Amino acid sequence: MRDQDVTSASSPETAEQMTFADETVTPPAEPTPEELQAAELSRAAREAVRQPADPRIDRQLARMGLADDEDPAQSGPRVPARGVRTEDVDRIEEELAATRASLAAVERRVNVVIWVVTLEGVAVAILALLLLLR
Repeated sequence: MRDQDVTSASSPETAEQMTFADETVTPPAEPTPEELQAAELSRAAREAVRQPADPRIDRQLARMGLADDEDPAQSGPRVPARGVRTEDVDRIEEELAATRASLAAVERRVNVVIWVVTLEGVAVAILALLLLLR
């Protein structure tokens, strides 16, 4: 009988007004904290995109190392941090260069040892095959 009532509606207004009793309206679920945080981050990102670029932010990001320098020549000479003497920076750079050189030497030695052990393994495998075939 309900199907006949719905299909026999003469105008679209009466069809929109008709509702069924078995339909239940579910209240919207409360958002979780993660969803709230994601929504807040999305809102902040949209706001940041809409605002004009601020050169102070670009300079701060560059100081933090989070922005790419467009032209390294424009950045000028490297300025040491406050409270650090240039002599200390030079000494640390020399120690770093010496450490890198010794690390490269150790790496070469490790590579030689790896090759020697590999060749010994191949020699042992060949000798084992010769003993089995004898």
